[in-house]
Amino acid sequence: MKLKVMQKKLHEGLRTVQGAVSRKKTLPILNGILMEFEKDKGIHLISTDLELGIETWIETDIKKDGAIVLPANNITAIVRELPDEVIDLTINLDNYSVTLKCLNSKFNINGYNPEEFPALPSVDNPTTICIDSGKFLKIIEEVKFSTAVDETQPALTGALFFIEDDIMKMVSTNTYRLSYSQKKIEDSINNSIKAILPGKALNELSNLLTKDGKVQVEINSNYTSFKFGEITVVSRLIEGEFPNYEQVMPEEYNTSISVDRLNLKKATKRASLIAKQDSNIISLKTKENDKLIINSMDSDTGSAHEELSIEGKGPKQNINIDAGYLLDVLKVITEEKLIMELVGSLNPLAIKRFDGEDQFIYLIMPVRPNA
Repeated sequence: MKLKVMQKKLHEGLRTVQGAVSRKKTLPILNGILMEFEKDKGIHLISTDLELGIETWIETDIKKDGAIVLPANNITAIVRELPDEVIDLTINLDNYSVTLKCLNSKFNINGYNPEEFPALPSVDNPTTICIDSGKFLKIIEEVKFSTAVDETQPALTGALFFIEDDIMKMVSTNTYRLSYSQKKIEDSINNSIKAILPGKALNELSNLLTKDGKVQVEINSNYTSFKFGEITVVSRLIEGEFPNYEQVMPEEYNTSISVDRLNLKKATKRASLIAKQDSNIISLKTKENDKLIINSMDSDTGSAHEELSIEGKGPKQNINIDAGYLLDVLKVITEEKLIMELVGSLNPLAIKRFDGEDQFIYLIMPVRPNA
């Protein structure tokens, strides 16, 4: 069978599903992308690593139905380097191969039998809700960076996601820091939603979502799907119990300060140039409620000292934290000023934002002085 498709469209579609392609070599079929050609509809692209699946559609003229699986890295790299012109595809459905022609370029790619490609799971009997895409993207970006990498505690490699009435919340932690985000949504549901979304799914949604439109969320006890535009992301949920994050949320504080976010980011980054030579630890001190002192030291490299103007109230404070954890949140927050709350050197540093029902709280656990 033969068909034509613009390079830009095909490349965009391949790039969309690339994130769910398996990186393991145990099942070669999962290293590929399923391309289904449906008459009068277009090209259906699907990828999965059996935990996460992504599918999208490319609108183009198809005269005949068919399907093939092509190696993801090969087809994506080749299409990316082709000129922004029409690509002529010739698909041999008998020996599972494809020929691509674009101007003076020609490639032959060997593929796999599409019948061996696993179907994406369906989310049966789901709870369904539509969420503003911009709000959903924002809440993901505010928590995804705090998930754990260590898979010995699977629940911490994802984020707790729940919706009650018209309030959407998401929480993530690696035990050394915690991100909590809450947003009011337009729609409400009769049954509450509570599930642990894998970090990989959050990262792919962050890459694919736009600030406009709606996301249809379907979720049951095992799987969830997110549909927006021509894209569908399906993910297995993480089993297990998420830790009781409310236990580490400080109910009150001793000192509250307001500081310019950009100045804090620059000062922390400079101090971390010394701190990262050792354990990446910086010391934060408040002084007379008008100064924030940032110090870092390495026995071999030297030391750093930064002073920032602040507005605050409460007693002087001194806390040691990981500089990287502070820089991570400063990349996400967009407000000009941010609020930092402290309750002594042995309690978490809290960074907060409140805007009615929309809230963001970020906790950094202290590093003990003798650590």
